[in-house]
Amino acid sequence: MRLRKIYTLIFLGLFSTQAFSQIPEYCLENDVVHSYLTNVQYDPNDYSYSCIMNYCYEYPWDWECEGKGVRLDFPKPVPIKLAAALDTASTLYVSETEDFSDAQTKTMKIAKEIDSINVYNLIPGRTYNWKLEYPKTDGSIAVAASGQFKTTGTLRMLKIDNVFNVRDMGGWPGLKGYPIKYGKIIRGSRLNVNKSTTKMITASGINELLWAGMRAELDMRDDSNAPMPNGESRHSYLGKDYPIYNVNQGYRSRIATFADAPQSIQGIKQLITWVKQGRPVYMHCSVGADRTGTVAYLVGALCGMSEDALCKDFELTSFSGDKIDNEAVSNAGSDLKRKYERLIRQRDYTGRLDPNDNNESYKFAKMVAKIKSDFPGETLQEKVYYHLKTGVQGTKVSEADLNFLINYLIGPIELKSPASLSLEKGQTSQIEIEIVNHSALNPNLTISYTSSDESIVTVSETGLIKAVGCGSASVTALTNDGFSQTVQVSIAKIESVVPESVKLGDQTFAYKSPTTNKVKDGSFEYGYFSEWMTAKDTAMTSKYFSLTKYSQNADSVYLESKINGDEKSEGSIRMEWTTPKNRAFVFGFRVKNSTNLTTTKNENLKIILTNDDKADDDPAGYTFEYPSYDGNWKEIQYVFETTTRNRLRILFTHLSKDGNNTCFDNFYLVELANVPEGATFVNTVKEEPRKMADNRIYNLAGQEVTNPGPGIYIMNGKKYIVK
Repeated sequence: MRLRKIYTLIFLGLFSTQAFSQIPEYCLENDVVHSYLTNVQYDPNDYSYSCIMNYCYEYPWDWECEGKGVRLDFPKPVPIKLAAALDTASTLYVSETEDFSDAQTKTMKIAKEIDSINVYNLIPGRTYNWKLEYPKTDGSIAVAASGQFKTTGTLRMLKIDNVFNVRDMGGWPGLKGYPIKYGKIIRGSRLNVNKSTTKMITASGINELLWAGMRAELDMRDDSNAPMPNGESRHSYLGKDYPIYNVNQGYRSRIATFADAPQSIQGIKQLITWVKQGRPVYMHCSVGADRTGTVAYLVGALCGMSEDALCKDFELTSFSGDKIDNEAVSNAGSDLKRKYERLIRQRDYTGRLDPNDNNESYKFAKMVAKIKSDFPGETLQEKVYYHLKTGVQGTKVSEADLNFLINYLIGPIELKSPASLSLEKGQTSQIEIEIVNHSALNPNLTISYTSSDESIVTVSETGLIKAVGCGSASVTALTNDGFSQTVQVSIAKIESVVPESVKLGDQTFAYKSPTTNKVKDGSFEYGYFSEWMTAKDTAMTSKYFSLTKYSQNADSVYLESKINGDEKSEGSIRMEWTTPKNRAFVFGFRVKNSTNLTTTKNENLKIILTNDDKADDDPAGYTFEYPSYDGNWKEIQYVFETTTRNRLRILFTHLSKDGNNTCFDNFYLVELANVPEGATFVNTVKEEPRKMADNRIYNLAGQEVTNPGPGIYIMNGKKYIVK
């Protein structure tokens, strides 16, 4: 059998000079795009110039990446380089969650002997976790390596097989500087050949768009451009489960006809219909330039994007290497290919030219001038809002839908405090919310707060979080129009404290390694009762038990019964654990009364060694003697071997009488490495340990006997027989 290759991981990318313990960072914008976005700043009052061509390669542009490196409409990948390849196929997982439970976890199948992996289409400004898994020869799955990285940049470009000019509308700063959300609308070029059932997008490309969250297709070409193969009913080229909408005569929504054609508004209305259904939208025309660019401009301006950002978003199409209108170009000679490359370059897709130019096509500046001059409002956002609500030729968008779209892409509220918290019991944290949209959009905005589990986290009307239980829960800030921000809260569970060693008289017993407490919910610090039952085999609830604070420590609590009267058997504790035969264990906990009364004997508190399916009063079982206790905590320990029985059962019933309630905490059941023969079935109270070497006589159950009859007994740690 071949041994697995031993390897380490080396990150190749934008490594900083920081220590290797720092999480590496990678900018997802390719170098040219990043330089363009960083260095260019357009004057909103001057549309007579464009800078985009300063950042394009010289002719001929090698858009199929034959010698020029990264295509300019592609993102930069996050590279993972293996020092040595695995000799078996593996799977790479990339997720924002540490447990890889996010529905958007990226999964990549990696062939054997691959030592370099490029991960595309991630979101800027996120921290990602990754792991590489492979199958072992015994069929189990092993993690070969894992780590973290951060992504930077603003623009989320996507690499989609045989589709061009694909980028997320998210990331651009909008109202009050808050960014448009990623993964809501992605724009790009067509998925099928014009007026044909032939797909351009590959199966891999479809998977990438679906992984990015797209669930509907808005096609700004007219109906003839989206026929379905084999007479199928209309659906998206992403798959039969996803709808498609073609804008009738969509070609009339190009930039020059913006002010006079309703097609762009028609597309926005359909986009809103889908996002209300929870369907993020892939939006395109043929190239993803003019018709798509017009809708993207209107939506971006509606969300408060600056004129500088709107210009750049429109111009970025110049970085695309799409083949325009002739799909046969991909199989054509180099001269024809260069012709179409030159065509897309000559058109520039800038529009930052003289608005009075007689050429009516693709005039971005002309559209902007029309908006600024014809519609009321102090800002570009208000002017576009007015245009969309008043409409063109009767096609318009209601104010409620416009507000919904803004809220969907930015949100009426933004979370200023952390989105995830790790608290300790009793700690508080204030949710800080900022209202993003101006009052005209949400004149009656209200915010309410809810907790997903109030036994773990509570939240006040003003958003003050308080940790009251253990585990994880979420707190949601919800507006009256249905939008929310969520804070994830994690509260560590306090486990039982297992003593460092177990002593019985002058003997010390060691734990079996590793030390594992078999009592899952041993501490009642947060009232975590999932393992415990009542005498009627129903779940324990706060109806019968309360969490009472320690008088010496107000931040700690214990379990106290609170139902008075023997008839309330629901107010009892029952649980059992497997203790395999011929093994040694220690079972411990603490007990007290709620008052200073002393209980010298309580037959309702039973700890029993028994076998499977035996009743509580099984004569074959062994019941440990229960010690006296009072209003002070008493630490209880039972040390035993399971020579003939394999279950440890507790049955604490009728715990309250006349206001004197029994209290428990800190249960543990831990296996011991060994127990001397003389300690068989011996129990003791830790505070007052019984001594085995004091000439006292004990039966095999560890109970002291004053007048032994015939049988086997223990004295001074040794067995002897009385006949």
